[in-house]
Amino acid sequence: MISRQIRKSSVSRERGATLIVSLIVLLVLTLIGVAGMNTSVMQERMAVNSQNSNRAFQAAESSLSALLDDVQANDLDLLRQSMQRASGESDPVPVTIDGDNGVTGSYQARFLGEVIITSGSSMDADQSSNQLKGFRYELEAEADMANTGASARVFKGIEYY
Repeated sequence: MISRQIRKSSVSRERGATLIVSLIVLLVLTLIGVAGMNTSVMQERMAVNSQNSNRAFQAAESSLSALLDDVQANDLDLLRQSMQRASGESDPVPVTIDGDNGVTGSYQARFLGEVIITSGSSMDADQSSNQLKGFRYELEAEADMANTGASARVFKGIEYY
């Protein structure tokens, strides 16, 4: 009978403090888990954006390389076109770089002016002449990735003699 009274009095003194403390601990752990998930999702988005930006830059470099290959193969149509226009710019030439992933680009040439090399330079091939004329161009290429917002633009200056 005494043990019943002790049990009854100890039960009547319990107010549910353990339940409240465990719920607070569970709430804190839930908040930490949600914050960790948000951080990992944000890091994944940043990695994808960085990868898309890098792919767009590489695509623009590839477009510029295609234009340089044309110039080195003596296909000077784009350079001539830029010289003949008042704006000094050629028409942009569209390029499909990766059609499966929606990567497109374009390139164009911009005429910047003449370069006159005086006698005595290593570019002066004709010893009877005191001037050798060259032309300065700026080559521009850009690329875009569809549905990502990633784009890049690269420039390269060349002199053609």
